[in-house]
Amino acid sequence: MRRVRLLETVRKDPVYIKAAIVLAAALISFACIYVWDNTREIATNEKGQKVLERGAAGEDQVSGMKASIADTQENIDVEVSGRSYTDAELKEAFVQAGEELETLILDKNESLDEVRSDLHLITEIPDRDISVSWQTDRHDVIDFQGKIRRDKLTDAGTLVKLTAELKYGEETAVHEFFVMVYPQEVSEDEALLDSLQKEVRQADEDTKTEAYMILPESVDGKPVDWSYRAEERAFAVLILGIGASCMLVVSAGQKKKEKEKKMIRQMQVDYPQIINKFNLYIRAGMTVRRAWFLIAGDYEKKRGDKDRRKAYEEMLAAMYQIKGGVPESECYESYGIRCRISVYRKFGTMLAQNLRKGSRGLTDLLAREAGEAFEDRKKLAKKLGEEAGTKLMIPMFLMLIVVFAIVIIPAFFSIQI
Repeated sequence: MRRVRLLETVRKDPVYIKAAIVLAAALISFACIYVWDNTREIATNEKGQKVLERGAAGEDQVSGMKASIADTQENIDVEVSGRSYTDAELKEAFVQAGEELETLILDKNESLDEVRSDLHLITEIPDRDISVSWQTDRHDVIDFQGKIRRDKLTDAGTLVKLTAELKYGEETAVHEFFVMVYPQEVSEDEALLDSLQKEVRQADEDTKTEAYMILPESVDGKPVDWSYRAEERAFAVLILGIGASCMLVVSAGQKKKEKEKKMIRQMQVDYPQIINKFNLYIRAGMTVRRAWFLIAGDYEKKRGDKDRRKAYEEMLAAMYQIKGGVPESECYESYGIRCRISVYRKFGTMLAQNLRKGSRGLTDLLAREAGEAFEDRKKLAKKLGEEAGTKLMIPMFLMLIVVFAIVIIPAFFSIQI
């Protein structure tokens, strides 16, 4: 019955249907690829010998084969280099390569009759395994890398002959052709900027012996207004300031959290001591008020300026409130609320309730609370010990790195020597 319900759920839910379709497609693809990869037969020639087909010239390939010799089987990678050209094929390949070169080197130019940007003088014909080296009859216009030197160009154009030496193995061929090189087309603004740069360089040359350089006042008949450009160092200072302020805020918040965490732990440590003292005084026959005043007064006499403990400070505050006429039960409840820890809140509520209902059973409650506080103290001590052990791991790792350095570095230098 459960199987029937499960099948009905699967049929109705489209997610399961899609998952099943994907799984089926994956299984079919797996089967097809596995069969294709593992049932291939090695081709044979006319004599029945097993052969591996070569790729075109320059297309080397590696075939994963399994060779069986007697009772031994080994997996071997067989490298099959690309097929070499015959003499006739090589001549044809050189001709086709030369024709392809005239297109391949254009780069951003539209034709060799109008070259205005650098040529891309390639060193190898793609998919032909033919290398190329270049020569030019005007090195002052085009260098071996195809870079155009624009200071020698004229608007009428400059004719340059390029010679490509094609090489395949030991065989070589030469392909020559001409290109017409023109100055690069620039906008009016670019032309003005170029003229200004020339004027600035000339002004620098003319005033090298003087104490200052005179900036050009005009270029191509247009006035030039000079000013220092905007610097962005101020933004860096602003970003650093924002980052520093954020870090200060985060650091202050983190310090506050650490301080609160430390204070809470301190109060957790002090609670068993307070409850034990209180229990001892109550069992000795003192009233709740008298026991409270004794514990708070004893702390007030012994405390120093730096040795302030939150739980005892709040007890002092409650003592002064009681002396000032505030209802005693209200002071005890306020004490627990100000301490913001559940055990102190429970302690304050217990004292307030016993004042209202009478002190019968208070000693038993305090004894039980003292036992629980002692167990909590042991758990806290164990937790603090584990945290201390974890913190000690960092200096231990640093010491280990130092030891490794002391041992390994001298050994390394001795090997070099």
